[in-house]
Amino acid sequence: MDVHHPTPTERLAQLIDRNQAALAWAIASMLLLALHYSHGYTGHHFDSAQYWGLASFETLGNVPSSRGYVFPALLAPLRSVSSLADNPVHIYRLGMSILYGGLLTTLLPAAFRQAFGGSLSLARRLVPVLLLAILFPGLLLFPLSDLPAALLAFAALLCALRGMDATASRNQFIGLLVAAGALMGAAYNTRTIYLFAGIPLGLLAAVTVRGAWARAPYPRWLGLLAFVAGIVAISLPQFAINMRTHGATSFAVQSAIHSKSLFATQLVWGMTLQRYETTLSRDTPGPQVYYFDPAGARLFKETAAGGDLFSLPYYMKVVAQHPLEFIALYTRHVVNGLDVRDGLVYTLKPSPLRSRTALFNFLVLALAVAVVASVRRRKTAPTGASWRAVPRSWPVPLALLLLPVVAIVPGAIETRFFLPLHLLAYCVIAFHFDAAALRACVKQHATVMVLILAVTGALFFAVSLSTMAQIQYAWPAQYGLGAR
Repeated sequence: MDVHHPTPTERLAQLIDRNQAALAWAIASMLLLALHYSHGYTGHHFDSAQYWGLASFETLGNVPSSRGYVFPALLAPLRSVSSLADNPVHIYRLGMSILYGGLLTTLLPAAFRQAFGGSLSLARRLVPVLLLAILFPGLLLFPLSDLPAALLAFAALLCALRGMDATASRNQFIGLLVAAGALMGAAYNTRTIYLFAGIPLGLLAAVTVRGAWARAPYPRWLGLLAFVAGIVAISLPQFAINMRTHGATSFAVQSAIHSKSLFATQLVWGMTLQRYETTLSRDTPGPQVYYFDPAGARLFKETAAGGDLFSLPYYMKVVAQHPLEFIALYTRHVVNGLDVRDGLVYTLKPSPLRSRTALFNFLVLALAVAVVASVRRRKTAPTGASWRAVPRSWPVPLALLLLPVVAIVPGAIETRFFLPLHLLAYCVIAFHFDAAALRACVKQHATVMVLILAVTGALFFAVSLSTMAQIQYAWPAQYGLGAR
């Protein structure tokens, strides 16, 4: 019998496949380092400057702030090392590139595949990195909390699902659920809107430990207790910080604006703002860019006299009294959250002039939807050792990742607030793209898909262009602070 000896090309392919994660990490790090040097930023601005300023072992936890301690603590080692160099910016760029290059090519694919199935390869691992670099470069260039919080949520999800796997030992079960709780608590501490992501993850720990989706043979109470223990453990430093700097006995991040709840304030801001941005352009009167909502402003003036809109009960009463107006308002918010024009975060070019970026982003989202449709209609599953079928538990992870997005919809919108949804779209394309299945789906439903794309695109850009026409650089104080 003849023995097949692999050709040099086959041996190279096998070597690449065996080491795809490490190779993807190295390639992604180099790509992100090139991104840093191509943009050439040498300093931080606004939010990123505040985070970088808090990331000092000398001041960490000693300065009253509405920011949680976790993200500055994660940044502190990099800041300490970079401060030792003659030119700290080079160390910063290298450190951020290696960190994000690794997390986006190892953690993100592993978490997505565990929750939603899919295939892994060297090329597939690089797709989310490339799309983020094109559409959200600012989140990779600056020390901002959006991407770390999302990655912490993905990590929590990965630990929870692996801990509740039927093959996990008792120690693995407890340890991984403690880690899931700690990571979910860290995500909340980094961006408080991730409080809503902890709800489905806690339910997953409490309900499905011995259910049909996750069959770990251990008591439900033990899983929930381990999860809560992780949250408490990661929150203890915040408790101590709150006591020392705010005099508050609370595990929660102390976020308030002019003694008003940040969440309630965001809701009221969302009535009169369709979206907002920050610019570094010297051609504008100031750094803040507002996209006004005339219909929302009329609603604000009509209802503000009847009570305090910054009070959550009164706000909910107004929503109940004007359901159609708020449905239209929130729909505009969704479109603006999906309409990526300001992915640099600190823009140099006005968003109304970035239509090509907006079109590319829309096509990426449309491709993600088409890939989902092709997966649902696929007759046969792909082959390959890395393939993992879509688990039956996928609705819970989906809720975990999308609830923070849903929760922010009523508030003032920046597109980076929709990052979890965009990351999911990029991962769907990366890990579920199947050219044959997509061709078959398009061939079978071409007319319907083209019609849906045309109608959706027309409505999407009608709202988008209408928003862009409302650009202004000042915002009446009563909309932001109420009657004072």
